Amino acid sequence: MSDLGRTNNNANRNSKSELHINVKDVPFHLCKETIAKRSAIVSSLLERNKIDELRCILRDIEADPETFELVARFCYGYKVKFTSDNIVSVLCIAYYLGMNEEHSTDNLLEKASGFLETRVLPCWNETVNALRSGDKSLEKLADFGLVDLFFDSLVQKASYDPRLLGEPPIKNSEYRPNPRRRLFDNDWKSEDLITLPLRFYEPLMIQAMESRSIPVEYIVSSVCSYAKKWVLDAEDDSVSGKKREAVEAVERLLPHKRGLISCEFLFKTLKHSIWLEASSECRNGLGMRVSKQLDMATPTDLKILTQGYGESFCFEDIQLVRTVVTSFYANYTNEEEDSEEDVSHFVKVARLLEEFLLLAASEASLKLEAFVALAEITVAISLGVLRYSDGVYRAVDVFLERHGYLTESEKMEACKVLDCKKLSRQGCEEAAKNQRLPLRIVVQVLLVSHLQIRDTVAKEIKGVEEKVDVEEEEEEEEIRVWSDEDEDEDEVEKMSEMLLRMEIENHECVVHRLKKTKKLSVWRQVKRKFGCLTTTSSSADDACTCDVKNKKKKKIHHHYK
Repeated sequence: MSDLGRTNNNANRNSKSELHINVKDVPFHLCKETIAKRSAIVSSLLERNKIDELRCILRDIEADPETFELVARFCYGYKVKFTSDNIVSVLCIAYYLGMNEEHSTDNLLEKASGFLETRVLPCWNETVNALRSGDKSLEKLADFGLVDLFFDSLVQKASYDPRLLGEPPIKNSEYRPNPRRRLFDNDWKSEDLITLPLRFYEPLMIQAMESRSIPVEYIVSSVCSYAKKWVLDAEDDSVSGKKREAVEAVERLLPHKRGLISCEFLFKTLKHSIWLEASSECRNGLGMRVSKQLDMATPTDLKILTQGYGESFCFEDIQLVRTVVTSFYANYTNEEEDSEEDVSHFVKVARLLEEFLLLAASEASLKLEAFVALAEITVAISLGVLRYSDGVYRAVDVFLERHGYLTESEKMEACKVLDCKKLSRQGCEEAAKNQRLPLRIVVQVLLVSHLQIRDTVAKEIKGVEEKVDVEEEEEEEEIRVWSDEDEDEDEVEKMSEMLLRMEIENHECVVHRLKKTKKLSVWRQVKRKFGCLTTTSSSADDACTCDVKNKKKKKIHHHYK
């Protein structure tokens, strides 16, 4: 209590109007009438002589001494300094004590609401800080709608500038902030939502996703940061219950789309969900996300699944690798991609398993049973996908090198996963000279190498024979073509001669027709000259014409003879 409060308390200590209240073991001695003028609840309790109920009210709302002192100072007429740290608590006390305008003008509830509206909600930093500081008080103000007011303000600001949720997870982002962001540009990255309690953070993120005005990449960035702070990087094992709740909430918030979340984060979160004994829905959901983008992972990412709790990587949990790989092949579907691209995903996973097996084989702590289990998974994945098994051979070679103490039978156990028939020619050459391999395996490699050489020679001989046959067929085809060309040339010559004869005959007919026409036309001119075609003497004309026709017939008949 301030010095001024103590002075007033001392002046009224022996008065019957003195009000004694303890707020979390801190005593307050106040004037009943002064408090009753501002508080409708205190006034009602005094009228009914039930002042003890006031202590219950303050205990229920978990009022802290500092905030209650501000409220008391306001009742005494002093100016109250509102901040984002105390505004929610002040609102809570003023609300429950009935310090509204109906009881007294210019009251505390109105002043605190005005400060919240004009000084807190317009600013991102102040809004986040007020929401975080008023964690316990907001539970008592559920009916007041204050939480929804905070959420709406934060989502609206994040819609203008999604970077308020965190840096974009993708480099060289083409996002450009809304010009309206200048209203709160000065502090856009000062306060982070991941500092909020889980009971505020999860519903806020859900509202942000439902708004569809914020790119999902920024929401994912915020959720991943929240998981790192409260689950992955949290060192306090005594709060495993809170960490379990956090990882389950993170799983509910993460989208299922491929590529939005890094494989390393998903693998770590899945492993922590198992350690924390999270719900089966949480573990299955994270496992599904991991399997959907298994082809995008690296051997180091896959190594996370074998890690023991609280220890370095020691390849303890091989079964989890088997489960994830099985889930990938059982549930992988992508309608947007064609079959060739689907096969490429399977090839990537097969290569991933080979590289991971080689990485595991280089660990001296890897046991023989674990290596064989991993190798069997790798071989099963490569069937029908990879042509050669050289990757498995190299892993076996590295394992034998790092575990030189193995007996001959143990070496054979490690080599039982090696299919010599699927080794390439180079792989066979290397294995045949490898002194670390058991003698039986070397003999198998030599036999396979011999068969490969035999098959290669047979293929070459067959190829030569086929080439000779092809050449002979080509020669025969050329001969047939030449003979066909000769026949075609003969036919062309015959046709040419026939056309020539037809042209000649046609030409003669045309010439004959022209000559005939010319003779007739000349004769007609002669007849006109001698008056044979006059219209006045038709009989003479007929006689002349007949005579001419007779002569012409005779002449033409003589000509064809």
